[in-house]
Amino acid sequence: MLNLTDTTFKIGELNLDKAQFNLPKKVVILNARIVYKYYEVNGEKVKSDEITKIVCNVQDADKVKVLKEMNIAIEDLKAVTLEIYDNLDKMTKLAENDGLLDKTVELINPQVRLLWNMSRSSWSGVKLVTDDLKVLG
Repeated sequence: MLNLTDTTFKIGELNLDKAQFNLPKKVVILNARIVYKYYEVNGEKVKSDEITKIVCNVQDADKVKVLKEMNIAIEDLKAVTLEIYDNLDKMTKLAENDGLLDKTVELINPQVRLLWNMSRSSWSGVKLVTDDLKVLG
């Protein structure tokens, strides 16, 4: 529970009410990218070995299945950003070996948060965030 006068929290870390969104139960991972922590050393940003998150683009697995059955290109289906913050050891091994690509996964306790658009320097849409995922196939 946050205090309305608190100014120390980050807006991008607040979970939105997921009841307002149609969340997919399963998603297909299109790509996965490992994001590392950077430290400032002598005025320069230096990449560390510490992983902060894994960022994926995903599509709703049920919609992908229906489109494939109808012989419709799935490239037209808009992808959603998914960020994984916990259980990174297991996820990193899968992401490094492309073991997550084109896999159908079930999201464990997904949340919806605001999505920061780096090129526009503003909030632009929403993203899914999950602690863990279960690889289904």
